[in-house]
Amino acid sequence: MPKATKLDSKDRKRIDKRSPLKQDRAVGIAILIGGSILFWETLSFPSTNWDPLGIAFWPRFLLITMIVIGVYLIVKGSLDDGPFDRINWRAFIVLAGGVIYITLLETIGFMLLTPPFLFLAVLALGGSLTRSRIIEAALVAAGGTLFIHFVFVKGLRVFLPEGLLG
Repeated sequence: MPKATKLDSKDRKRIDKRSPLKQDRAVGIAILIGGSILFWETLSFPSTNWDPLGIAFWPRFLLITMIVIGVYLIVKGSLDDGPFDRINWRAFIVLAGGVIYITLLETIGFMLLTPPFLFLAVLALGGSLTRSRIIEAALVAAGGTLFIHFVFVKGLRVFLPEGLLG
């Protein structure tokens, strides 16, 4: 059985630098703020007589779950005193792209807007930019768009925004 060795301060700093806890805290704060804002918006949902739980039940349930996870990440991230890695901004770029996507979806339409969004999201989250990564992103964008379209339009009979094509 190998003998346990003590870590000197240099090894300890190297290990601490890889700690994602500061990132967890930042993401937890973002989730808490975003979830709270969206929960506040659900308070204005109209009530119905035909749905015993009301149309705001599931959004509120999911938002409360998100808020609890956000608080957990904040507490977990506050337990360690660092130093930490820098925050990976690629995730925030994809999040901003998602906000832009949702904003433009009605105007431009699902079939025109989804492929470029998926393509850029896969490239942003995928690491290095290589020929194989570009091909993979193109296949995910095309296949993902068609899959979602057929599941929702053909399978579930849910209309997706047509935008400029409609």
